[in-house]
Amino acid sequence: MKAIGVIVFVVMLTLFAGEMRGQSNAGESAYKPVDITAASDIAYPPATSTTGFVTLDANVDPSGSVQNVRVVRDVPSLTDAALTAVKNWSFSAAQLNGSAVAGRMRVNVVFNPFNAGGVGIPGEALGAAGPTNGGGDFVPAKVTAANYATYPANTVASGTVVLDVHVGKNGKVEQVKAVRGTDPLTAAATSAVKSWKFAPATYQGKAVSSRLVVAFVFASPSQGTQ
Repeated sequence: MKAIGVIVFVVMLTLFAGEMRGQSNAGESAYKPVDITAASDIAYPPATSTTGFVTLDANVDPSGSVQNVRVVRDVPSLTDAALTAVKNWSFSAAQLNGSAVAGRMRVNVVFNPFNAGGVGIPGEALGAAGPTNGGGDFVPAKVTAANYATYPANTVASGTVVLDVHVGKNGKVEQVKAVRGTDPLTAAATSAVKSWKFAPATYQGKAVSSRLVVAFVFASPSQGTQ
């Protein structure tokens, strides 16, 4: 009888510990943020040498359709080009406890200068970019410092590279996956974003792993730098 009692105690203790672990991880595992599935080119506005970082929030409904796109960081001569493209991108909906729900995806668009010869150009401290609260329990990861991509030497390629970036709960980049782009531009963009600094996303006030989009729009040689 004593042996049976010990076995019952151990089983109950194991179940209790498992339940506590489940509760402690429930907030993060129960919610899965919006994901990007396809992206089109972003046209660099003609007759401009302006460069900069545009930040947008795409609000996505439970069917995965973009309902609206909110401007978080505005560069007046560049923002419209980013808005026009992102409104037509494809996303999958966020999920809560396995069911599709409305959510939002943070999209950072870098209008990257043409810097021939592989010469690096400093980026910006981005800590002042618009509000990140509101819109529900989930707050996207926020870029706090970013570099421009170093334009590959010995090439005159231009166009858009779109990256799906996984950011851990510690704010560090864990994985970068190309959604759109071709080398050598994709390699240059990927290398740049891995050096960026982030404040992690939060869910119900707690830091969580998340994903966001970073798109590099590489200027053509004719557009030069500002």
